[in-house]
Amino acid sequence: MELQERLRTQWTEAVQDWIETDQSIRTGMLDSWMLGALGEVSGKSVIDIGCGEGRFSRLLSELGATVTGIDLTEPLIERARELGSGKETYLQGDAENLEGVADNSFDLAVSYIVLVDLLDYRRSIREAYRVLRPGGSFVVCNVHPMRTASNNIVGWIRDSSGKLFYPVDNYTEEGPREFLWWGGPFINMHRTISSYVSAFLDAGFVLEGLHEPVPSDEQLVEHPEFDDELRVPNFIIYILRKSTD
Repeated sequence: MELQERLRTQWTEAVQDWIETDQSIRTGMLDSWMLGALGEVSGKSVIDIGCGEGRFSRLLSELGATVTGIDLTEPLIERARELGSGKETYLQGDAENLEGVADNSFDLAVSYIVLVDLLDYRRSIREAYRVLRPGGSFVVCNVHPMRTASNNIVGWIRDSSGKLFYPVDNYTEEGPREFLWWGGPFINMHRTISSYVSAFLDAGFVLEGLHEPVPSDEQLVEHPEFDDELRVPNFIIYILRKSTD
């Protein structure tokens, strides 16, 4: 399928751009929300599904977790191995099919802005459920559907004062959205919040929490450019648990 191939190859073509991209929105805001959602990770086995170059996997490892990072893009896995501490395990694999990963083998699973890149997101969610031990947690961060809804290549609508509003349109029409990133076209998949929640529940997960991250006062002092995060949600975090039955 053409769309599936595009989603699978666009990251291979963008590896160097991604490596050179400023990650301050993650390191300066999102990481703290993700770690809060995960809770104590020391001594836990964690699978980082769609780990990219392994940045968050390394952070979890530094906090005492035993981490397996999986990503489909071979150059990103190679980079993760180069930067790794030697404590993490990095595997090239598909987030939609965790082939070779045993059932019930992890305490925690992480999906850090990955579902927006997948065509068969429901299969990826089912796979996360499969590899978690009963009672295990799945923490998902995704681009907020309010940000993915429009085919919006210009971002904020601006007036003479600078930024007027962020457009939301065609929210209920799910599917690919093309935008400009690193000077070229890139695709994210748009789905509604209800579609994601339904997929989690259908897989068997219990929804324990839902957050729309905003910066703390301290983070705003360090990164005043984060003030836009207070105007319209940019990200969403789902905290899920596998049943013990």
